[in-house]
Amino acid sequence: MQGNRANLNAPARRTERKEHLMRRGYLSALLLLVAIYPAEAGRYDDPSFLTSHLVSGGVAKDGIPALTNPTFVAPNGVNYVQENDVVMGIVINGEPRAYPHNIGWWNEIINDRVGDQSVVVSLCPLTGTGQVFNATDSDGSQIEFGVSGLLINSNLVMYDRRDDETLYPQMIYTAINGPQVGDRLELMPVVETTWALWQRMYPSTTVVKATTGWEYYNSRPAYNENQYTFYPYGDYRTSHEFLLFPPTTNDGAFDHRFETKDLVLGLCRNDQTKAYPFALMPDGVVINDLIGDDPVVVLFDYASHTALAYFSQLDETPLSFYGVESEGPLPVEFMDAETGSRWNMLGEAVAGPLAGRRLAQIPAYNAMWFAWTAYWPDTEVWQPGEGILSQEDIEQIEQATAVVETFDAAPAGFALRQNFPNPFNAQTLIQYELPAAGSVRLSVFNAAGQRVRLLVEEHQAAGLYLQPWDGRDDVGQPLASGAYLYRLEASEFVQARMMMLVR
Repeated sequence: MQGNRANLNAPARRTERKEHLMRRGYLSALLLLVAIYPAEAGRYDDPSFLTSHLVSGGVAKDGIPALTNPTFVAPNGVNYVQENDVVMGIVINGEPRAYPHNIGWWNEIINDRVGDQSVVVSLCPLTGTGQVFNATDSDGSQIEFGVSGLLINSNLVMYDRRDDETLYPQMIYTAINGPQVGDRLELMPVVETTWALWQRMYPSTTVVKATTGWEYYNSRPAYNENQYTFYPYGDYRTSHEFLLFPPTTNDGAFDHRFETKDLVLGLCRNDQTKAYPFALMPDGVVINDLIGDDPVVVLFDYASHTALAYFSQLDETPLSFYGVESEGPLPVEFMDAETGSRWNMLGEAVAGPLAGRRLAQIPAYNAMWFAWTAYWPDTEVWQPGEGILSQEDIEQIEQATAVVETFDAAPAGFALRQNFPNPFNAQTLIQYELPAAGSVRLSVFNAAGQRVRLLVEEHQAAGLYLQPWDGRDDVGQPLASGAYLYRLEASEFVQARMMMLVR
């Protein structure tokens, strides 16, 4: 296992700040840009049991008509979507496209193709879930989906037009029957925001043209354009007592920590699910977190109800972010403590040493609270203050960065520094110094003296090292809150310090 070694041979020049940071790794997570699969300890590894939870939504198969390859137009003259209406925005091959919720209320699925990339854009009005999936088959052809007319936990169930049989509940995007049972779709990043803010984000965007994409249904007439300005479910979105189809997969139990229709940003990653409630997140908040093994940052703009999540590392170097007052056209901006670069809510560095770089957006989706907990009853929930850097945290990170950058000679002696931040939640950094090459072991022990994590055990050169710890044991399980010791053994040097993990 390897520590993260600072470059000792480079001179301490400010102009090399960016190069140093991109070579250094503060945390041990690798950025894996793969399909984001539902999790919770294999809860849906064998999802066939869900077929017993299928209920009719009151319409026949294709009773709600999915659109296929509709026309896209410029925003000028579009009157079926207003500035404050919600859209789902995607960017593929540099081309931004908007899919209004207004269209989704009536059609629920849009099969689309952007160049050589096919996607299925889905919206379930009854669970508030807008999700985009990769729909490019292995041979490059387009996979198309339709609306089955069935529901699970009030949630849309799509069917695969290739065999006219396989069913995919939208929120877990996993086949529950037929020859594809257990297969999972690839969830793609989406920006769910207001039409006004999406146009500020991407002025060159196009938008779905109402009344197009109906060819699959032959002579069936398209809806009138004015129909898309009318929400068909009355006060469903705002009435917490109004449920058309109560959930069944969790024995009908409701989680009462939040109101039924409260929105959350939901992340499913590796073996972890986590919800970020809109009701708890303050305007402009910037949250540093760890999902699975991946450091992430979550942003929230209250006015537009826009919540976004990004992987918070570049070139294997995690960054620590904090919110600042916006100086640009978008409402949320933030800075990283390591380089002082300024970022906008698209994950773009707009100023500073990292200008021009971009964070990768995490595939995630918004959902009504009752629906999220019906599928993910053991979900973690973000709590106020969690992952928000204090001024002291920022100063500690900046000081550590300065030490590494100006260090151009071997340390004078062995040293084990106090971890920072401390106390910590989710992740911390341990700094140590080696005056000469040798065997190094860095371990973490619980209060009973039992070793719970071996962080480093290898031969290392002289230098200054920053080693992360994510609060997990050797098998990857999160450890409980409490006091822990970390001990450095190097040659004849042995030293231990205490740190506090606070969940």
